[in-house]
Amino acid sequence: MMSKNKELGLFLKKKRSTLRPEQFGLKFDKKRRVKGLKREEVADLAGVSIDWYVRIEQGQNVNPSIDVLISLSRVLQLNNEEKRYLFNLTDKKLPMEDITTAIISNTLQKFLDNQNPNIAYVTDSKLTMIGWNTAALKVYGNYEEMNEKERNSVWRAFNDDYLKGLLDNWEGHSKLRVEQLRANYSYYENDNTINEIINELNEKNCLFNKWWSNQGIMGTPEGQKLLHHPLVGDLYLSYISFMSTEIEGAYITIQMPIDDYTKNKLEQLMLV
Repeated sequence: MMSKNKELGLFLKKKRSTLRPEQFGLKFDKKRRVKGLKREEVADLAGVSIDWYVRIEQGQNVNPSIDVLISLSRVLQLNNEEKRYLFNLTDKKLPMEDITTAIISNTLQKFLDNQNPNIAYVTDSKLTMIGWNTAALKVYGNYEEMNEKERNSVWRAFNDDYLKGLLDNWEGHSKLRVEQLRANYSYYENDNTINEIINELNEKNCLFNKWWSNQGIMGTPEGQKLLHHPLVGDLYLSYISFMSTEIEGAYITIQMPIDDYTKNKLEQLMLV
């Protein structure tokens, strides 16, 4: 049976081979013999010595620290399952904050961007927008200029006049968001930011208070919706949502045109 040290070295070598120097702004030489990144490149990017990194890839017992493992995870662009595997091989415990931090990876962002002119975005367990493509900005507003509170889709449903005018069925949208937020309570029960939003809405909005108190739970992974965009008019969309395996409690949503009329409108918006 292979030792954990040997298994760790092979795992790092395999992940290193999947990366390209261009991803890190490194010069690519056509005569390059190494598949993926070189050992010295990984060592430099991770902030460790080349001698130390060579030893760990050779399967020697070097006992890396948690900080070094996190750094290697970042450089090698490990997903959550791969991070757990890395830490298990070194008999270390992956810090909880590293699991729960919502980070849009380069791969996920590329996926969102490739959906244009379809609308694509990611919401975390608190229903706060944490990732989006250009089409989402053109239709729903500039999330890049919003703070965390303003990007929360529940708070925004009750406080943003632009969104209220955009939605054909504001009440159905808002009620669903409240019920989805309540269904996710176990993810954020100790989060001060979202609890402040819930308390604020409970105090100031009777409809939120009513829907929150009803404790209804709904989920609509697929469906259709109509939006009234101020620049291009009506948008008839179908949508699908699926849970992210990388970000705990997060959902990825794609909204697509139902007809050519809407497709043309979305393409027009991309040019604005």
